[in-house]
Amino acid sequence: MFKMMIWWDNINNQVRKVFKSHADSKMKANHSKEAELESELEHQQLIEELDDAFVEWRQAQVRFDHALGMDETDYAIFTMEASEKRLAMLLKRAKQTNLRTNAYRQLIKRCS
Repeated sequence: MFKMMIWWDNINNQVRKVFKSHADSKMKANHSKEAELESELEHQQLIEELDDAFVEWRQAQVRFDHALGMDETDYAIFTMEASEKRLAMLLKRAKQTNLRTNAYRQLIKRCS
């Protein structure tokens, strides 16, 4: 009887280990999927910000081209410099996060 109880405890422990490892692997898989979705969302937001920054930069160039007088010229220069800084900052962040998409490549081509 005692041997049977030891045998049953061993089987029970092995089953627990299998269930625990299975549950752990499922948790890791779910966590990796969540992280992947979060990363994709961040990349999509960054692409949208880059596109907005590019439009802002183009508008600043047009504003500079059509500026009349010293005040408008100063304002146009200020907005152009600010938009260039923002665009450079976002491009740096995209490079750091290894953002590689067709939209990003097209944006780089438009800026060149």
